[in-house]
Amino acid sequence: MQVVLSPYIRVSGVHPDLVLLVVVSWVFLRGVREGLVWALMGSLGLELFSAAPFGVLTFSLLTTTIVAGLGHGRLFGSSIVLPLSLTFPLSLLFNGLALVLMFLLGRPVVWLDAFSNVLLPAAIYNTMMMVLVFPPLYLLNRFLNPQPLAM
Repeated sequence: MQVVLSPYIRVSGVHPDLVLLVVVSWVFLRGVREGLVWALMGSLGLELFSAAPFGVLTFSLLTTTIVAGLGHGRLFGSSIVLPLSLTFPLSLLFNGLALVLMFLLGRPVVWLDAFSNVLLPAAIYNTMMMVLVFPPLYLLNRFLNPQPLAM
């Protein structure tokens, strides 16, 4: 969906990382194990359409998923508060790690431009998009795991 929707939801050349948002949401709803499965599948799909060296996005997303898993179920359960508050730093981690890996693999990276034109705008956009991505996934999770009524 990210590849198909990206041209239509791009703002000033920046698109949200929908795979990252879905994976982070799922980690907070279902845990890091399920998040890692979706991160692996989603990142391999992204790798097919990416110009980055193969494995950069997969490594970045799996690492970000593990970090997101540190906050799973800690304070706010499955409310939107934790995913929304952690989307910004997790976006910086995901995109920043991808840039560092590309740099280490010999790709030129202009760090100031990358921060001001890619990392920061993407993190802001991802945080705004989390408001739209998390609620349907929350409802899907409730549908897949109905909670018994307490008496």
